[in-house]
Amino acid sequence: MSLKDGKLVRGIREVWTGVSGEGRLHEREHRASMDALNLFFGAIVGVNFANQSAMDVKDYAVLLFLTACLIALILIISNTSRRIWSAIQLIIIFGVYYLLTMVEKIVGEVDQKLVVTLAVWAGAALLFEFTPRDPDPEES
Repeated sequence: MSLKDGKLVRGIREVWTGVSGEGRLHEREHRASMDALNLFFGAIVGVNFANQSAMDVKDYAVLLFLTACLIALILIISNTSRRIWSAIQLIIIFGVYYLLTMVEKIVGEVDQKLVVTLAVWAGAALLFEFTPRDPDPEES
């Protein structure tokens, strides 16, 4: 490598970018992280719903609807350009979800693990979405 053809400078720049960008995801890495998070927590929510088998059918339907709405907002976080507004909506709706299912108990006995699962999923989605990221590197 020589300074004349610029390879050394480009090499140094690539190393520096790699070092200074540690902990920052590229766009594709971010997308893969969000997909994995959503897949994992979707499965865990399914397991939690399997534990609700003793719940009355009407209560189950209401819980299913409320949970589906909350999950839709979690998924919107990673697919919107209005991140701040979507984050505020998610936090408000999660508060309403918690109030209705845990405090007011508008449906039968809800397993607290379902609420914890949804809270961790929402928190992780917010964390991933607001973590700085870089554009994907150009493919050579």
